[in-house]
Amino acid sequence: MADARAYCLAGAAAGALLAMVSLFWPASQDRPVSPVVARINGHLITDADLQLALDAMARDSRNVLPEDASDYALARLIDEELLYQRAIELDLPRNASTIRRSVVIAMIDSILARADLEPTDAELRALFAAEPERFSGEVLLRIDWRSGPAAGDGLSRPASHPPDRLISASDLRRYLGAELAQAALALAAGETADLIAAGERRHQLTVIERVDPVPAGFDQQREAVTALWRERGEEAALESYLADLRDRASIAIQAD
Repeated sequence: MADARAYCLAGAAAGALLAMVSLFWPASQDRPVSPVVARINGHLITDADLQLALDAMARDSRNVLPEDASDYALARLIDEELLYQRAIELDLPRNASTIRRSVVIAMIDSILARADLEPTDAELRALFAAEPERFSGEVLLRIDWRSGPAAGDGLSRPASHPPDRLISASDLRRYLGAELAQAALALAAGETADLIAAGERRHQLTVIERVDPVPAGFDQQREAVTALWRERGEEAALESYLADLRDRASIAIQAD
């Protein structure tokens, strides 16, 4: 069984390469014409496909390919095509979850590979200028936090009080929660917020010390700006593609 499996998978690298070539080839271009070397249930294997398979075998082999390498590669491509066609007949891409995920991921990769994700210098500078806070460090705060029952008069220091030192805004949120942390971030050093009601408790926040980040220059942050630009470009490209698919699809959602 192991030998049979190894036999069938021997051309996997070549087959994967052929699949990638087919998947990523731009729809607006025709693939180069190449002589046909085999037909399997109407599917053509061309000489160019065979050469790609041989190239893949050569890269994976430590030795010179034998004289019958071409016959061997073609046999593997035929076997792989037969297995692929049978998998489609069994609807494995839909019924096997791991295969389904692989197909979806490959489709997403193909969409992103065709997207224009090379920003110009002007586009990067515009993004940096529009959202400078994304490319600077976090605010550091040292606070005093007092809390007590909403119906009571006294306020005391909670057991979960942040450490008595400067901590980042992210760490502060873990101690205070999003609402109280946001109130603290709005305060200047030495400033105390009005009593804040949250749930069944009252809170008082005083900023003892505050250090705002020094804005970074564009040149120092170019790599981070580029990464954000590409991330958003990928999201936009995928959403645009999906929007087109939704427009062309027949989708019926059953009511409860």
